[in-house]
Amino acid sequence: MEQKKFKKILIIIADFYQDIAKNLELGALKKLDNEEFLYVIKRVPGTLEIPTILNRFIKEYDGYVILTCLIKGETDHYNVVKDIAVREIYKIGYSENIAMGTGIITADNYKQAVRRSKVTEEDYGGRAMNACLKLIKILNE
Repeated sequence: MEQKKFKKILIIIADFYQDIAKNLELGALKKLDNEEFLYVIKRVPGTLEIPTILNRFIKEYDGYVILTCLIKGETDHYNVVKDIAVREIYKIGYSENIAMGTGIITADNYKQAVRRSKVTEEDYGGRAMNACLKLIKILNE
């Protein structure tokens, strides 16, 4: 298989919690330092919109990074959103056999979500990008 000099990654960010989304973005982009990858960021208002964007751009990129945060509330809304979105994201990813890393934070509270999003702590954004980069390499061997 012919290798392209620069590969393109689509980063889809749900920015409902803007500060957490920014942390996730910083972590993902930090992993791209010294790599020969181009990237495009698409922002959506919430997690349920991610599968639509992923499906729309599924053949245009070499890898995909999904970044979002869901925090439990007092109603079942958290479970509904989580169950639908995660199922659809992975259904697309698996059926299309794509290199995809996911930084999907599911948290009991805001403090826990912030900790998971920060580059200096759990760095879900960086971990998602790392997974994507490794899968691109494996799928192109």
